Amino acid sequence: MPAVGTHSDGVPLVAYQVRRAGGGVLAARAADESFYAASTVKLAVLVAAARALEAGALTLDDEVVSTDTFASQVPGAPDYRIEPDDLDGGMPAPGTPMPVRDVLTRMVVVSSNEATNMAIDLVGLEASNRVLADAGASSSTVGRKYSDLAAEELGASHRTTAADLAALMAALVTGRLAGPVWTRWALELLGLQSDRQLTAAVPAGVPHGSKSGWVDGIRHDVAFVGEPGADTLVVAVCTRGYAVQDAEETLRALGELALTLAPDVTGAAAPVPAVSAAAGPTPPTSPRS
Repeated sequence: MPAVGTHSDGVPLVAYQVRRAGGGVLAARAADESFYAASTVKLAVLVAAARALEAGALTLDDEVVSTDTFASQVPGAPDYRIEPDDLDGGMPAPGTPMPVRDVLTRMVVVSSNEATNMAIDLVGLEASNRVLADAGASSSTVGRKYSDLAAEELGASHRTTAADLAALMAALVTGRLAGPVWTRWALELLGLQSDRQLTAAVPAGVPHGSKSGWVDGIRHDVAFVGEPGADTLVVAVCTRGYAVQDAEETLRALGELALTLAPDVTGAAAPVPAVSAAAGPTPPTSPRS
């Protein structure tokens, strides 16, 4: 059944891009279609935090005060609380000190909106959007903090495309967005994400990480598979209009299919082309894009 929501008209649509991190698209469909980004833009906030940590503007041991109430970016608008359905029950009670390490971990591992807003308050929207620009994700934006409905009513939103999500992840795994120490830290954190869809079929022991995002009628995921570098497999999928179960099945299926396009990242044998006695070997074909 089609899923309708604030960011979904209920018309089912799947967009994806499968590529090597160093370049070379292996498969794509509607990769430049614009979607509400949901939590996938938290990947840009993570990189902005990595840059701040690298520069010494932050440390993982710095303490901030846990909160679920934030200042709106709209002048004169009242402070707002995270919407009840989006509250992270694993966060410390408001007013409790917590280390930056825990804030960033909850932002990625369980996609906490409170933790993300706290991280944005630390690094800023401008720094997060600079990450997108540096990655070549030119159709994406981190427009506001989560649950800032006053800003949303004025048009501030999170937008992305499958191509941009793939470009962002590719830039991260190839070390183009941060130095080696903090790149490795960010990738290890992405490997701990609890919501595994695109990476569900990745064999044990193969490096991988991902960042998903969802709201009613929207379900996205972007992942890397393999040792970080130019040959790393990057997969990004955006869906709109699908019920949750159908969207997740689509993400898992595309993730599994992506692995067949780059069997080297998991150590699998390359697929053997079919051979016809009459026609000879089947000529190689390029993935449709």
